[in-house]
Amino acid sequence: METNELFTSLMTAYMAQMDSAIKIAETISDHGKEEEVSPDSIVTGLVYRLMVPMEVHEMEESFQQGKQIVQDIEKNISEEDEDFDTDFELSPETDTQEHGDKVIISRKVKVNQCNCDICIKARTCLLNYRDYEPNDQLAQRFKDAIDNACNVHQLMI
Repeated sequence: METNELFTSLMTAYMAQMDSAIKIAETISDHGKEEEVSPDSIVTGLVYRLMVPMEVHEMEESFQQGKQIVQDIEKNISEEDEDFDTDFELSPETDTQEHGDKVIISRKVKVNQCNCDICIKARTCLLNYRDYEPNDQLAQRFKDAIDNACNVHQLMI
């Protein structure tokens, strides 16, 4: 398999996982009666998707969606390559972000109290996340993405 094909296959699988995790997050958010999907629900959806295997129909649906996402990305990249200005430079203002005097305190991921199968499994996954050992590199990257999201939003699992 050519390197580009391997990369595309891995990206498709990763995007399929992310798409499925977002759908789970939306369900968790709805069941928690949130007005919009919160970082807590997104993290919970990511953890759920990492730890709970997809059923066959979920895999097929998510894989097709992942393929579409990767195709859209590739299309946008090729269009941007045509329009890319080689004189573009980053100014110091675009390299840094100011947080001012704002102090963000870490907190535990909030969970809903719904007793449907998905929400119960999601809460169980959060409880077991610390001890979870990914079984392949893609799962490890997915776990790293979860850890990164928690760091960005100052959330603890």
